[in-house]
Amino acid sequence: MKPYFAGLVSAWALLTVGMVGSAGAETQSNIDDAPANPLQTPNARPQGTYKFIDPGLPTYDGDGVSAAVSNVIYLNNCKPNGCAITPGNENAMTNRSTIPEQPSTVTPFAYSDANWAQVVDCVKATYAPFGVQIVTERPATGNYHMAIVAGRPGDVGMQNGVGGVSPFSCGYIPNAISFSFANIYGGSVDDVCWTVAQETAHSWGLDHKFDNKDPMTYLQSGPSRKSFQNMAGSCGEFSARACQCGGSTMNSFQAIMQMFGSSTPTPPTVAITAPKSGDIVPQGFAIRADIMDDIGASKAELRIDGTLVATLTAAPWVFNAPMNLGQGNHTIKVTGFDIGNSPADASVTVSIGSPCTKPADCSNDTDTCVDGRCVAGSGVDGGLGDVCANSAECASGQCGNDGEGNAYCVEACDPAKDACPSGFGCIVAGTGGVCWPGAGEGGGCSSNNEGAGLSLFGLGLGALLITRRRRRS
Repeated sequence: MKPYFAGLVSAWALLTVGMVGSAGAETQSNIDDAPANPLQTPNARPQGTYKFIDPGLPTYDGDGVSAAVSNVIYLNNCKPNGCAITPGNENAMTNRSTIPEQPSTVTPFAYSDANWAQVVDCVKATYAPFGVQIVTERPATGNYHMAIVAGRPGDVGMQNGVGGVSPFSCGYIPNAISFSFANIYGGSVDDVCWTVAQETAHSWGLDHKFDNKDPMTYLQSGPSRKSFQNMAGSCGEFSARACQCGGSTMNSFQAIMQMFGSSTPTPPTVAITAPKSGDIVPQGFAIRADIMDDIGASKAELRIDGTLVATLTAAPWVFNAPMNLGQGNHTIKVTGFDIGNSPADASVTVSIGSPCTKPADCSNDTDTCVDGRCVAGSGVDGGLGDVCANSAECASGQCGNDGEGNAYCVEACDPAKDACPSGFGCIVAGTGGVCWPGAGEGGGCSSNNEGAGLSLFGLGLGALLITRRRRRS
């Protein structure tokens, strides 16, 4: 059996075998606290490690021949009397582990039940994108991973400075037991959660990653609450090196996704708390939203009149509308995403000044009226109907292309309102519409007009198919 992988200065010779060159490290951006001298211990945080097990033991490397993969992780805090562990081949069901060299007892989790509940919630959030089941009661039957979250490294013969340890091979180890020594972290939920994620993943064949946002990292300059990053990056602790199981990079997110598949999360709930629908608002008005999710919200997007305006990645979910929004009605939509990227949205309609009913109602002579709002008209560069090559040339941020060499700046409209200006008609675009030159007979939205499909390239909208419908008689 190979010696355990301590990840400390005394073990650096093992860590740096097969290190990649500095050019490889330059492709990895999340390395803010990587030290100039990798032999210098850069911090005092206890770090997780792994212990190579006999490669002849049963593992699963994706060939489908060996023991089946279980998606169950049993979090065991060893309360109230500790966890008795017997040396031997991995067997979570019988508390047998390759980690200790002699019979050992892991002392119970030292903190409150409320602290434990926070650790459990954090681990669930970390694994929320994947088809992984986190439980706190020992399964009665079947294969599972037991993550012991308690005790200190000396309980199983590890040296001080080891934050956790797991058996490791280049594949999934069935019935494995990992150890996250929670009692040395002083009740820090994020540190314990980070260690649990790293140690459980080690038993599936994931190496350390040179990325300060990923739970597989040793680096601390990133967020205290780590998440598996969907990007390839170098393996390594405090500098880049070759991965233990081959190759120079690892994508931890994809490795776990390939192992377990994706989750089926419940979408978040989204509510716009300000402004309210129908409010008259000033330019640059604030938009506030509440986004609630059983695991956690990861992102919010603001769209105004169908155009993506801003994105936030953390609460509070507060935006400011652009100062150049014109007079009239505007549709505000906030889309919230959970950790698994499931979306939900809420919308309100507000007005800057009085809604327009015709171009003459607009305070700017070059504006025209679309759906009660004043927008840049056809006599302005980038205005409605102006020829465009891309969306950046349009005041609306939306350039429509019919695929036949015709591309014009467009504005979002509601096909049911007949509210495009003279010379334009509202044609269907996804769940809404856009004002398109000549689509109607002027002065309103002709929702029925022969024509080919159009591509709308709007800011944040991607490519949407626009279909002209036949005219009503």
